[in-house]
Amino acid sequence: MFIGAGQEKTAVTARSFVIWGEELSKKGRYAAAEKLYQRALGLVERTLGQQHPLTAEVLECYAELLAKTNRRVEGTAMKIRSEAIWKAHAHHYCFCRTRIQVRPSAIDWAEREGSD
Repeated sequence: MFIGAGQEKTAVTARSFVIWGEELSKKGRYAAAEKLYQRALGLVERTLGQQHPLTAEVLECYAELLAKTNRRVEGTAMKIRSEAIWKAHAHHYCFCRTRIQVRPSAIDWAEREGSD
């Protein structure tokens, strides 16, 4: 991803907001989750730019929340915007994009254990 040394803190903070938002969403605290998604989105747009791949990741997560809260039109618009960002950056990547994960899956742990 295109993150400079000075921007790493922004990426970590935004990902933390999204992870907390996902946890709150799972608990049905949608309004609180949405505030965190809004903070994450504002942070990455201001710091990394509106066309940055991390912006696309945040948009995807936020779109899922909107779909859960019956705001599908807004969610679809965010999903379309996210896809456009990914498409614009497709030539920079030779791997599949990953979602921000709350917890690593069992497969992730198995791969990490074998890499030491």
